[in-house]
Amino acid sequence: MAKRKTRRKRQAASVAPEAEKSSAKVVPLQKDANFIVRAKQFLYEVKLEFKKITWPSRKETIATTTAVISFTLFIAFYLGLVDAILSKIVQWLVY
Repeated sequence: MAKRKTRRKRQAASVAPEAEKSSAKVVPLQKDANFIVRAKQFLYEVKLEFKKITWPSRKETIATTTAVISFTLFIAFYLGLVDAILSKIVQWLVY
């Protein structure tokens, strides 16, 4: 049987994450910066993020596209077959 935590241990465990949170620095938003400056900053950051992207090669793209299309066709065929079988069963039961 597992030991239960005492009240002191529970309180210490709940205080520890709060102490870690308080050490993080919060940078307030600059309300006085105009729209153009903020837009330029945003676009600059978007450009930096786009440089971090690793794009798949043409071969990888074709392979994953083929896999997705074949899986989709398989599921469509399976669901169509199940639908046809169930509709035949319902028709048999009703008529």
